[in-house]
Amino acid sequence: MTEQQQILFACIDNCCYFKLCGELRYTNATGMDDLVERLFRQQSGCKQVVVDLNAASFMDSTYVGLLASLARYCQQQQLPRPTLFSTHAEVNELLFSLCLDQAFDIVQQATGQDYAMTAISGQNYSEQQQGQMILRAHEALIALNDSNKSQFQPVVDILKQQLS
Repeated sequence: MTEQQQILFACIDNCCYFKLCGELRYTNATGMDDLVERLFRQQSGCKQVVVDLNAASFMDSTYVGLLASLARYCQQQQLPRPTLFSTHAEVNELLFSLCLDQAFDIVQQATGQDYAMTAISGQNYSEQQQGQMILRAHEALIALNDSNKSQFQPVVDILKQQLS
């Protein structure tokens, strides 16, 4: 039995809170992608971003790329660096190996916050839309640093080829 993935979101006092739970894979990333894209498009009132990964047990590179996109959004809006909470050793190892510590303030402890949050549903993406999401996520990873570029540029090149 696979662990259920869940995305929870709240905007409280101009702070956007994301709580990501379970196995975070590209196959269930459409809700997160849609939420991040909506934040990019509209002036959401977010003055600070907090991501809680304490309930995440696994994360693939697409999801890490979505987090990188979120950090880039904060930078473009001249917001403070987002804060990311994570106590899961394997998730933390992935975050640090893909240099998310350059884009987030990573706190390796529980948040201690318990807000009323809204569950975000997955979106019905076409195969083309899902491919575009995966491409954008990996381009955001590449933008973080050169070691990510050498690791993910072949993936980006293949995706671009397949999507054209």
